[in-house]
This record gives sequence, structure tokens and C-alpha cells, in this order.
Amino acid sequence: MNELSPANRTELDLRLAALPLDVAPPRDLWPGIAASIAAAGVRPATARWRRPLALAAGVAITAIAAALGWQAGRQSVTPLAATPVAGTATDRLVQASFAMPEGHEYRATRIALERSYRERLELLAPATRGRIEEDLAAIRQANADIRSALAADPQSAVLNRLLESTWQQEFDLYATVTRNTDPAVPRTRT
Repeated sequence: MNELSPANRTELDLRLAALPLDVAPPRDLWPGIAASIAAAGVRPATARWRRPLALAAGVAITAIAAALGWQAGRQSVTPLAATPVAGTATDRLVQASFAMPEGHEYRATRIALERSYRERLELLAPATRGRIEEDLAAIRQANADIRSALAADPQSAVLNRLLESTWQQEFDLYATVTRNTDPAVPRTRT
């Protein structure tokens, strides 16, 4: 840095002392800046819309896969109380099936969902993983209990709906774990 001579320093000090202490800007520039940004149509950062879009796509794909699997399973299952077996019009016996749907598409979808669920489950903390496994066991136990009740009362519309509901809850659990552990979807802490 260049040193000033004492004469130049004095001159500089005098010039600085002559400057006004408060200088107001000639005008407020922000309204003009804001107007030019709005006129240019600048979009917000892409990260703001990319995350919800990725999450929505994942939910949609999971829902479609579950719906296809559910529909395929329902098409291949013998209706629970549909086929007369023997007897007269007043004395009818019906065949009932409480087995899991056996359609190829249903089984393929179920296997894929279970595989993805098992892989993603390993990404969770042990305590969380244990709680989810307990929930899955409860769903499967409810399914077994409902099937036992249906063996005694195959005509029960309530039990049939509950059986369908437990299958759907199991699929929902698989989909939730898969969706919420997807490494492609960034997580934010709140």
C-alpha cells in the first residue's frame, strides 16, 4: 500500500471532513428491482417443486401397483358365497374360499412389494423396524382370526369386508415403508 506524505494526508483529511455525514440515496431502488424480476418471470428454485413431484410420483406408482395386484387377486378368487354345491332350492350348500388370491399378477405384485419392503425395512432404525414388524404381525393375525370366523359364518358381509381390509392394510404397510425409505426422495427435518 502506498504511504501518503503528510501534506497529502492533511489535504485528504480536509476533503473527507467536508463530506456530509448523512447521505440519503436519491431513490428507493427495490420497487424497480422487484418489478423487473416479476416481469422476467423468474421461477423459484427447482428443488422446491421437485421433491413434492417425486413424492407424488412414488405414491401414484405404489397405488397403481397395489390396485393392480388387488384387482388381479380379486379376479382369481372364487367368490366367498357364490357356487351352489348340492341340494334343492330351499336347501343349498355353498363353497367358500378364504385363501389368499392366487392370480399370477397378484402373486407377482405381492412378491415385488414384499421384496422391496424387506430391503427398505433394513434401512430403518432397529426400534422402528421392530414396531413395524409388530404391526405386520398384528395385521396377519387379524387376517387369520377373520378367516377362522368366516369358516363358521361364510355369508357374513362384515367379515368378508374385514378380510379384504386386512389384505389392503398389509399392502399399505409395505407401500408406506417403501415410500418413506426411498433414498431418491430427500427428507427434511421439521
